Order: sequence, then structure tokens, then C-alpha cells
Amino acid sequence: MVIDKMVRHLKNFWTLSRPLNAFITFVTIWIAAFISPEFHLNHQLILASIIAALIAAGANIINDIFDIEIDRINKPQRLLPSGRVSTRQAWAYFGVAYGIAFSLSIFCKWSMTVIAVVIAVLLIIYSARLKRTVLWGNIVVSLSSAMAFIYGALSVGDWRPGLIPAVFAFFFHLGREIIKDLQDLKGDLHRQSITFPGRFGAKASIALVNAIFIFLIMLTFLPYILNIYGSLYLWIVVLGVDTVLLFSCIYLWLRHDPVHLGHISHLLKLDMLIGLIAIYFGV
Repeated sequence: MVIDKMVRHLKNFWTLSRPLNAFITFVTIWIAAFISPEFHLNHQLILASIIAALIAAGANIINDIFDIEIDRINKPQRLLPSGRVSTRQAWAYFGVAYGIAFSLSIFCKWSMTVIAVVIAVLLIIYSARLKRTVLWGNIVVSLSSAMAFIYGALSVGDWRPGLIPAVFAFFFHLGREIIKDLQDLKGDLHRQSITFPGRFGAKASIALVNAIFIFLIMLTFLPYILNIYGSLYLWIVVLGVDTVLLFSCIYLWLRHDPVHLGHISHLLKLDMLIGLIAIYFGV
């Protein structure tokens, strides 16, 4: 009986944490460390990857807690709006994720502890308030995702090698977050959550996503032009990332109903892994 209950809680935690997101965050830390000239295996790198993944997991859980009413409209099949998990249980899962992350951060250098705490607090504020504002929430999530590269590079000594991929990550996530807001527009308006799509509409939102992604595509060529990353990086990023970004820009004008926006969002999430591969092989 006790074992069954524990297994159920673990499955609920696993689902609410969005394991693919947490895994991407985990891998990001290692990629950021690998591309650093000072790379060496140490306890701070191992802890950093676990801490970042747990913060990402906790952020996803608390986001679902605050979005439960919106998700009753947009995504009623999820654990919280469907009633299969109570908000009390979700708060407990969130507390476990963040509690372990903060405890582990104590064993890292002080700068890493500060970054972990600041990002974690920002993500709480995002879920509680900033998510329902024009662009501020999108910027916070994008910044938090970008900081994973800085955090990973810092774990092996120098944060600077993580700067270029952090900039890429910021704009990639910024565009994707606006797409997600467009997908959730109906529920957001019902709860009087005025995001960028809610304030300016679908066409302006798609135009902004296009501008962000086209700017990002142009940025991806700079590391090759400046001889920072090699030709393998260029091939992978052009064929595996830029092509997907360009496809998304065009497709958004053709189909931007919630179902197809969800498909684009998932495609971009998987494309993050291609971007990580491009950076790893490009150094």
C-alpha cells in the first residue's frame, strides 16, 4: 500500500515536472561545461545539472498550480485541472523540487548559489504574476533558460563560453513563449490575463515571433563568421535549427489555431536538442 502510494506520487511528480523540459535543462548544463576551455569533471558540474533540472521541474509544477483555472479551458486533460492531483499535492511536489535544489546549491560556489536562488524566485514571480503581463513574463522565462548556459559554464570555472549560446537561447525561448501565449489566448482572456497576444492580437504576435526568429537566424551565422564555432556547427544549425525556425515563421501565418500552435511549440522544444548538438560539435 505504501509502495503503491509512493509510486503514484513519483508518477505524478514526473508528469507535472515535464521531464523533457527538465532533461533539456540538464543537458544544457553539460553542453555549456563541455564547450568551456576549462572543462573538467567536478562535483559542482554534477550538482549544477541536477539543481537546474530540479528548478525547471519545480517551475513547471508551480506554473500549473497558478494556471489551473486557465488550464480548465485550454488543457483540461492535465493532472491538476482534471482533479487527478490536488493543489495541495502539487505544492508538496514543488516544495520537494525546490528544497532539494536549494540544499544542493549550498555545496557549490557562492555565485552559483545566488544564481540558483535568484532564478528560482524569478520563476515563482513569473507564475504568480508576470505570466499575465505583456512580454515581461516571456522575458523572465527566456532569461532563466538562457542562464542555464552561464550556470553550466560557471560550474567549471568561466561563465563567458556560455554567453553565445545563452543569447541564442534567450531569443529562441522568447519566440516560443509568445507562441505558447497565442495558443493559450482563449483561457488567458477568460481569466483576464493580458499577454501580448491578448493585447495586440494574433497577427501582431505572429509578426513579432517572425521578427525574433529571423533575427535569431541571422545571429546563428555570427559564431562561424567570427571563427568561434566551426563548419560542422554551421551545417547543423542551418539544416537543423534555422530551417525549423523559418518553417515555423511561415506556418504560423497559415495555421494558428490552438492545435497547430501546440504542434509548433512541441517541434521547437525538440529543436532545442538540435541546437545543443550544433553547439557541442561546433566548438
